[in-house]
Amino acid sequence: MNENEIETYLPLIGAEAVKRVKARLDHYYDAAASRGLPLIEDETFRAELVKVFYFSEFVAASASVYPELVHDLYRSGELEKAYEPGVFFSKVGQAVSDGMGENETKQALLKIRLYEMIRIAWRDLTQKAFLDETLNDLSCFADACIDTVLDFFYAKLCRSHGTPSDEKGNRQKLVVIGMGKLGARELNFSSDIDLIFVYGKDGTTDGDRPLENEKFFTKLARMFLKFFDSGNQGSNFFRVDTRLRPFGGTGPLVMNRSGFEHYYQSQGREWERYALIKARPVAGDKELGERILENLEAFVYRRYFDYGTFESFRDMKKRISMQTRNENLKRNVKLGPGGIREVEFFGQIFQMIRGGIEPQLKERRILRVLKTLEDLSCIDHETLQCLSEAYTFLRRVENRLQEYDDLQTHDLPVDAEGGLRLALSAGFDSHEAFMGVLETHMNNVHSHFNELLGTEEDENGDENTECFRRIWENLNDPQAAERVENISCFQDFDQVYKPLKALKEHSGTKQLTAAGQKRLSRLVPLIVQKAGESPEPGRVLGRLVDLVTTIQRRSCYISLLLENKGALDTLASLARKSPWIISFLSKHPALLDELLDPGTLFHPPEKKDLEEDLEKRMAIIPEDDHEMQLETLCVFKQTQTLKVAAADVSGGYPLMKVSDRLTYIAETVLDKVLDLSWHIVMKKYGLPPDMISHGLDTCGFAIIAYGKVGGYEMGYSSDIDLIFIHSGSQGQATVGEKPIEVSVFYSNLGQRIVNVLTMHTPAGKLYGADMRLRPRGQAGTIVSHVDALKGYLEDEAWTWEMQALIRARPVSGDTGLQKEFNRIRTGIIRKERDPDELAKNVREMRERMRKEHLKVKKGFFDIKQGRGGIVDIEFIVQYLVLKESHSHPGLVLWTDNVRLLETLESEQIISKTECARLKEAYLAMRKAIHRLNLQEKEHEVPDTHFSEMKKNVVSIYENRLYK
Repeated sequence: MNENEIETYLPLIGAEAVKRVKARLDHYYDAAASRGLPLIEDETFRAELVKVFYFSEFVAASASVYPELVHDLYRSGELEKAYEPGVFFSKVGQAVSDGMGENETKQALLKIRLYEMIRIAWRDLTQKAFLDETLNDLSCFADACIDTVLDFFYAKLCRSHGTPSDEKGNRQKLVVIGMGKLGARELNFSSDIDLIFVYGKDGTTDGDRPLENEKFFTKLARMFLKFFDSGNQGSNFFRVDTRLRPFGGTGPLVMNRSGFEHYYQSQGREWERYALIKARPVAGDKELGERILENLEAFVYRRYFDYGTFESFRDMKKRISMQTRNENLKRNVKLGPGGIREVEFFGQIFQMIRGGIEPQLKERRILRVLKTLEDLSCIDHETLQCLSEAYTFLRRVENRLQEYDDLQTHDLPVDAEGGLRLALSAGFDSHEAFMGVLETHMNNVHSHFNELLGTEEDENGDENTECFRRIWENLNDPQAAERVENISCFQDFDQVYKPLKALKEHSGTKQLTAAGQKRLSRLVPLIVQKAGESPEPGRVLGRLVDLVTTIQRRSCYISLLLENKGALDTLASLARKSPWIISFLSKHPALLDELLDPGTLFHPPEKKDLEEDLEKRMAIIPEDDHEMQLETLCVFKQTQTLKVAAADVSGGYPLMKVSDRLTYIAETVLDKVLDLSWHIVMKKYGLPPDMISHGLDTCGFAIIAYGKVGGYEMGYSSDIDLIFIHSGSQGQATVGEKPIEVSVFYSNLGQRIVNVLTMHTPAGKLYGADMRLRPRGQAGTIVSHVDALKGYLEDEAWTWEMQALIRARPVSGDTGLQKEFNRIRTGIIRKERDPDELAKNVREMRERMRKEHLKVKKGFFDIKQGRGGIVDIEFIVQYLVLKESHSHPGLVLWTDNVRLLETLESEQIISKTECARLKEAYLAMRKAIHRLNLQEKEHEVPDTHFSEMKKNVVSIYENRLYK
């Protein structure tokens, strides 16, 4: 090929470069001719050959030594197509045959490596392969080589010493864990491979010259590493780095599983969590490797949003930033400012903080991590696009740099010709155009990197904050109070001094580590500042200090408030409006994570969204991890309750919606509790024989809600009143390995449901479950047969039980049984009753309740139990429903008081005026109780409140129940 033809394919390179390319081509053609290889006349191939020989001296030199490799690649068509999965393992397996010696094996692998690296470089440099294909090919080829070499030496050692096994005789194999880019299947063209070696259990080999397993596997690992070491021969195979293992380069080369896992769980450092994100079993006993990494997930990904390690992350970032200032790294596309490492750090910080809660983030490949971050609304689409495009560009540049001479370099060329060559290989017409795009990408990456993990300096500068910092630091100085004459926003110094002094002297504060004290010292001035911005700064500061006192020993929550100013703003706002919310957060500090997204915090989801959210949370938990299932249910209930309360105190959220949402939460929890309990009992005892299918729709069991849940009137701290019914055939036994009577089966199911609802977990408990409304109360069975329930209600039930039945409705379980209960309820409520006897029974029950529960306090009105209060309204409604339902069937349709009042009016049982007055009073008083709950106050107000409403209620009560 002459120089003019070369210039046709490469018109932008200089004369000297043309001569070098011609020399490379001549060497290749001469070598091919000497081996009798025919000239390849394909015009497209010739054009690609010229470009590849210019872009890669490595390919050109390799082709001159082994021209047959290029001819084989062309004839096979493998320069034109991507490989199917498993091809590399097949090819490497065919290249290494049984009976080969160590040197023969190495030469065979070196030759196939050369073949595949030429192919990979060719397809990349001619832009026939996308980046992910190039990285995956490099990683899969490394996997195949590692696996083959490991098997080779394992077999060799077994022939000498026997097969390693544990004490029970189970065969043991080595696990090779790939770290870094190999683990993520993102290996670059000329990369080190980071490996860690682990084996299962201790024991000995079973040969004539037995070895302890540890010595066997250590010897195996050393033979493996020596094989890959190029030594004096200079043959470039793979450079293996094992320094990421426990204890680093000074630690044992191999460890057994127990010691390996114990190291991370007891001594693992933050950077080791960071490193394990990409870890992947690449060879040996991969199943064992997966189990080991699964056991380490709790170390890598905490079960909560992990803000407690921000200082460690900040230190990592600081070290990266300091390195990027090194002049020698300014032209480094990996380690320089805005380089590949900064993109990876950006994504992996989110993984470590949120990966325990968001399982989608347990991903090794950075581009997938970035896309997941957008899906989770952690970053916006613009950031995703910016970082993804930059990463793709930088990785392609990295490969082009290394493909030139198969050297591990990340530095841009300093000479003009090298710069032009790189630019052309990347698809640009000039070095200037290439550098413009490269600098834009790296500047964008560095900008996003710099926004991560704000520093302490970001909190400084505000005059008030500095004043509060000095106060906190000098609280134990007796002269401190005298030196502060006036504190902006606060009425007097004591409003700040007293709560901070109490915090400083708290035993928990004194037990903090030095790092914990430092975090607290950063947070205290900020919460004082936020409290000072509210209309009642002293009260708000007291509430915030109470919360900090509770959570201060949980560093992750202190860090969350430090690292998220928006969360601190939201917390201060909630503290101003409701001490109940602050108390709630103190009991359940994991909910502080919800402060991060006001968009969801102040907008409680609908019933369908609640169900979908809970299903997603439960789907990631193993079926047999009942403890985690229950804890997750508790967190779900508390999270959703917090959202309702936040929306409630924010203003403009109607009372009826508050009650509805709290009721929906309870219904969703009950559904899941029944589901979990059913599967546990079914797995242990089998199924009742009457069941049509395994689903809950035909399970023969139903949960009936009374009271607040039944009437759609749940409050923030309401217990739930329940009864359980079943329809199982008497005398039959379950069909399973441990059969029991069907009635006992359902009784066990009911008891398990109560246990799940009331059991305390690290995340609190679900609800207080009140079962006293079941037939015969506490003396009755926990689960009633539906026929027995019907008989009891018809023949034995008291009037007050009929009143309770008005607010009863099925909420979960067998759909047919739910319908049967509704039929029974309708029949019982619609029975014709003697009006005078009914009124007498209702009045007596009301006075009995008032006597037991009303605590008369002079000058105050008990909103719930006082005369003219909520319970009086409820009794009016219940009396009229029981009195009139026999001739007004519409009254049995509803269980909530508001719709029952509206139905009483529409049926002309009460007047429009009566309905309006009762509804107005009922809603106003319930709203007042909600507000008092959120302020953690008793359900009483000065007796001047609701004066007109009380008179109206008392008047209607007396007119209806005494006449």
